[in-house]
Amino acid sequence: RYVDKDGRRVRKDTPGAKRVRQKSKTWRAKYTDAAGQVKTRSLFDDRETSEAMLAEILQREREFRAGIRRHDPFEVHQTTPLVCPKCAGAGCAAASGKPTGCEENHLDGFRGHLQAKAGTEQHVVQTVNRIRKAFENCHFTILEDLDGGRLAGWLKDCRSAGLSPSTSNARLTAMKTFGNWLLKDRRVRENPFAHVSRVNAKVDVRIVRRALCHEALARLIAAAEVGGTFRDLSGADRAILYLLAGFTGLRAAELSSLTERSLNFRTEPPTVTLQAANSKHRQEDVLPLHPELATALQLWLQNRRSSEVDPDIIRMPERTGEAKQAAAEPLFPGTWPEKAAKMIRRDLKAARATWISEANSEAEKAEREDSDFLLFETDEGRADFHALRHMFITNLAGSGVHPKLAKELARHSTIMLTMDHYTHVGLLDMNAALESMPGIPKHPGEAERPVATGTTDFMVATMVAPEPVQPRKSQELSGASAQTKTARGTGRKLLAGEELPQPVITPEQVRAQGLEPWTYGLKVRCSTN
Repeated sequence: RYVDKDGRRVRKDTPGAKRVRQKSKTWRAKYTDAAGQVKTRSLFDDRETSEAMLAEILQREREFRAGIRRHDPFEVHQTTPLVCPKCAGAGCAAASGKPTGCEENHLDGFRGHLQAKAGTEQHVVQTVNRIRKAFENCHFTILEDLDGGRLAGWLKDCRSAGLSPSTSNARLTAMKTFGNWLLKDRRVRENPFAHVSRVNAKVDVRIVRRALCHEALARLIAAAEVGGTFRDLSGADRAILYLLAGFTGLRAAELSSLTERSLNFRTEPPTVTLQAANSKHRQEDVLPLHPELATALQLWLQNRRSSEVDPDIIRMPERTGEAKQAAAEPLFPGTWPEKAAKMIRRDLKAARATWISEANSEAEKAEREDSDFLLFETDEGRADFHALRHMFITNLAGSGVHPKLAKELARHSTIMLTMDHYTHVGLLDMNAALESMPGIPKHPGEAERPVATGTTDFMVATMVAPEPVQPRKSQELSGASAQTKTARGTGRKLLAGEELPQPVITPEQVRAQGLEPWTYGLKVRCSTN
């Protein structure tokens, strides 16, 4: 080793470095293999076991040279460590500050495999860290140690300590992916984690999102327009950002990658293009824009360009290079995607305060304060930035869009994800579906018979009750509920201005039972005046 005057380890070429000899933690073997190449290999911390291991290695190489033993493609990898023994997978340069490489290990090979697949750096780092954590806690050092039962036991202990089922499944998925790579790369004969099953993540969902209604989105946009700057994103930019997310379903990271070149208003319909490198499923997406959204985007771009120009300065026409550079700049710059939930929480709070202040009376104000309208988190779920994507897909389903088209617009791999996870159905939606069904079938001649109470001979006229007042919740106020009013018991949609059918009872039928048409509690429509 080389140390400085204070005894700290330094590089060899450091001025004043002094060479010292230290005893290593493990024994190392240096031998010549069957191909004539000199190799060095780490052994064990005790001499006897290390000598036995070295004798086995030398005997195997002699058998290879003599031709009495064939190379086993799996045997070569059996003694290779899962992670670098010097840094435990953290990277030798990061662990010691020296630019030396790690020893050959399986985890580095898997990391290179993920990077070769053009995976995002965030995905690669997250997957490798999950595997390192499993190696450390399950005490996996070589391929022979890999055991699915031990991994399942560790995950169970983690869930008992408070780990969510979804995070447990994510760790298991990383290990299964690592096992599949070992199998395909012919490092093991079978995936040791293939039989380990995932747990049901629905029994303990930590984050539940709800879909915002149109009124909530309108008030959110209005509050953002008059709000201040959040992480270099102005209020007007946040307003159009919420509108774009609510009508395209794009995620926060995908929206942050959009430029002026991504928008095309010359085609019919106007489109927004998301590059494959910025899309979650790594494919280029060309999505149509709602006509009103396209108009709002054009006005926003025009206003932003005009605000950047000083009216007192006469600008010359921009050069081609400057125009291209301006078109390549992000539409929504800044670091807001890292705190998108905090951003929308602040704007929702401002929108709710404005909504409560618009109450016409103290009673209405108290009622609005007790309501969960525009709250960030309610019993129905959380309204973070990703909830705008839930809103977009829910509105598609509520508008009668075919599930296949909804899946394509949502850019999902399976229709189950679109329908089960992102589509929210409210109480009014289910009630409207029930009202569209035919009514209860009646016995022939039942309509002509009076309705008996069972205790007297008086006939009770059917009361026409008003529509029940439903609580105003964002999940229930969908467009589908307002457009599916049907005539009760008929399954027929009402025409414009048509009232619900009410029973017709003549005054003679009422007086025949000893009652008067004006009796309290009865609402009777007479056929004559």
